[in-house]
Amino acid sequence: MNFKKIENKHGCYLDCTSLAGVLSSEKDAIELISACLSSGTSNLLLHERSVSPDFFKLRTGLAGAALNKFQIYNIKVALILQDKSLLDGRFGEMVMESNKGNDFRVYDSVQAAEEWMLQALHEPVI
Repeated sequence: MNFKKIENKHGCYLDCTSLAGVLSSEKDAIELISACLSSGTSNLLLHERSVSPDFFKLRTGLAGAALNKFQIYNIKVALILQDKSLLDGRFGEMVMESNKGNDFRVYDSVQAAEEWMLQALHEPVI
């Protein structure tokens, strides 16, 4: 897995910069949690390209299993999503609900996601 630790005056987060789908199984979620904890952060930034297409198909159970693991370990996860068509159907419904909470949110820019993770002040754009 390829990560970059981003730090500023408000805190830090792990940016998953891999071009391949690093989140494609429940085991991958555990590895991401381990990477966050070993880096001293509880914030994780994922990009659309770093998430398996199965994540967006709720019937596979990947999103539910991964988000449950992140929540158990208090890892705040932001997902940068460029392809708005992925918000159609059940995944979009889940995003609408999760964007009300403080564990997982979807944004269309790194800046907005960073503000939420590090300051918890920014509302989701999507």
